[in-house]
Amino acid sequence: MTSRDFMLPRQARQHGVALLTALLLMLAVLMTGIAAARAAIASARVAGHERDRMLALHGAMAGLRDAEHDIEGGLDPGSVRAVALAHADPAAFADGCRGGAPFGGLCRQAAGVDIHAALADREGPGVVLGAFSGVSMPTGGALAAQAPRYLIELMPSSPDTLLYRITALGFGSVETTQAAVQAYYRKVLPPGAPAPGTGAPPGVEPGAPDVPGVPDAPAAPEAEQPPSPGGGPGGGTPPPAQPEAAGPPGAPGSPGGPGIRVGWREIGNWQDTMVASRGAERR
Repeated sequence: MTSRDFMLPRQARQHGVALLTALLLMLAVLMTGIAAARAAIASARVAGHERDRMLALHGAMAGLRDAEHDIEGGLDPGSVRAVALAHADPAAFADGCRGGAPFGGLCRQAAGVDIHAALADREGPGVVLGAFSGVSMPTGGALAAQAPRYLIELMPSSPDTLLYRITALGFGSVETTQAAVQAYYRKVLPPGAPAPGTGAPPGVEPGAPDVPGVPDAPAAPEAEQPPSPGGGPGGGTPPPAQPEAAGPPGAPGSPGGPGIRVGWREIGNWQDTMVASRGAERR
């Protein structure tokens, strides 16, 4: 027997080890590829969910802006709804926000969970974007599944201001993706305006007589007064100067001008809050 005959079994064993090593390397490469594919798919899903959440958040912000337009009079500043909002008439704001037309979506101050549940109800009192402003938003496909909606609460305020709290809900490309925001909107009344809740009642157009059936008395013509040495009409000292407003007339936040958004926040864990509230309702 030659030395070569003794070497064959050892070479055969070496060939088997090489095959096993190659298989292990191929398995490692395969597992690495699978892990990379899973990571890429997970990243794509996370990006898709984040895009959907941002779509819902932007929709909620659009609903917030639409509610502010509604408070400022919407398409018809002389409508019954606009007059009620301009004077914060308590009769227009109902418990549960279910005052009915034309006061739908106007609510008395309520607990946060109650407002959230009313807004989340698809058949509830939430005002759909554009209902009183005329704006529209395309929906479907890669866009929002449905238009955002909002509710307006009347909040306690000082005698010279109106304060509303707006809660708006936006949707992603699927209805289960939702984002809700909440903000306060404050308007400063012009000097001499009646306190909130004591102005013109709903149904009375601006400039209408205060007493039904009794016309306003015609204004008496002003008599011309000769100039006086003091500079004021009719003699004496001139009238005291009025304090200047915080901004130019008609500027947002100025007396008699449009309101301003005091601040806003996203309502965290919106889905968890809704699931908890529905569970409590079932019990």
